[in-house]
Amino acid sequence: MKKCRIIGGMLKRRYIIAPDIPSTRPTSDIIKQSLFNVLIHRFCVNFENTFVIDLFAGSGSLGIEAISFGCKNVVFVDSNKKAIDCIKQNIQSLQIAQFSAIICQSAEKVPNSVFLAFGEKYSNALVFLDPPYAAKELLYSQIARFSDVFKSKNLLIVAESDEECVNATYVIQHGNIRVNILCM
Repeated sequence: MKKCRIIGGMLKRRYIIAPDIPSTRPTSDIIKQSLFNVLIHRFCVNFENTFVIDLFAGSGSLGIEAISFGCKNVVFVDSNKKAIDCIKQNIQSLQIAQFSAIICQSAEKVPNSVFLAFGEKYSNALVFLDPPYAAKELLYSQIARFSDVFKSKNLLIVAESDEECVNATYVIQHGNIRVNILCM
């Protein structure tokens, strides 16, 4: 198992473990720090008023980071049992179970109603998407899915992909609702 550090918030400098799975790529500390700086300072994300989905969660690092910054409701989704066990261990060791729900299922098989139920009392939604790089169609289908599912919320999607999508920001308009999609 690899160790990853939490870079900010109330859990700053604590460590979590990452599963030793070839398809799992833990986000480096410097990328996480840059990402959360952009989320907080450019997109003005107030984590206390935001519902977070960590899809293809791996270690749960991004969702745990959101909890560290004050998020009260994070849903972690991964289809790999080793990854889910790792997330459970991280959640337990950090004593943040009250802020998390963990789903062991393929992202595309989780019904939209599950996400809507978890996020119903929040007007802001943040989705972290980090599918396998080779699964471009899965990435784009999930972006379209959440843009539609949360069309009545302020939605920000952060997608991690390979060099074809790096440093791009997309905006989708749904009536008065703007969906920002940040690819890194």
